[in-house]
Amino acid sequence: MSTQTHEPPFVGRRALLDRLAASYRAGRHVLLVGPPGVGKSRLLGELSQDHPFLVVPRSRCLGDLLGVLEPLAGLESDGLRLAARVHRLTARLPALGRPLALESVQRVPPKVAHFVRFMLTRQPVWLVASSTQPLAIGHAWPFLFHFERLTVPPFSLQETRAFLAAAYYPGNRSALLASSTRLHRLAAGHPGTLAALVDELRVRRYDLGKASGLRLLSVHARITSVTAQLTAP
Repeated sequence: MSTQTHEPPFVGRRALLDRLAASYRAGRHVLLVGPPGVGKSRLLGELSQDHPFLVVPRSRCLGDLLGVLEPLAGLESDGLRLAARVHRLTARLPALGRPLALESVQRVPPKVAHFVRFMLTRQPVWLVASSTQPLAIGHAWPFLFHFERLTVPPFSLQETRAFLAAAYYPGNRSALLASSTRLHRLAAGHPGTLAALVDELRVRRYDLGKASGLRLLSVHARITSVTAQLTAP
């Protein structure tokens, strides 16, 4: 039984991509918000194909943030103190001409928040988060008003059908498409969960025409959803 994974297709989202591209060209600060698995990072990845970013996948502390950005800026730590590294980096980043994009933004610590707030005065900054509640986003909350907020919605049923039509699936494609409504409901329209369900259907047999098969796949969908929340954003 193969466990090979395949990149999920990117479908729909055209209007949202166009709006993000317009915000990029206008040099705005952008806050991309949506629940885990809804496709925020994938959306940013699609946008970055034609609109480059300086991407920080995760920044639990200032040292992590500098460790990602310094190589992108052609810098080495050189044994410098943290404050000296920050001063050098903040002077270099704007010259690169690319917005700073922080993914998986949650419980932002004070030093990271101070760095981000300073960069807001020097170049466009994008944040990708699952929630903007104060306890969830941490010390970035007081300056979120600087950002244009864009919410990534779940798939519509039509987008789910397009996803299933384009996904890698060597089995019975007609049966998969006939189950679009059930799969859409199980995944709550979240592309990440939908992709996990298609992977599960590729490697195991589920009779979606029977209640027992649907219950088993529903359990897998709930496990996938909880796992996404625990590893969020």
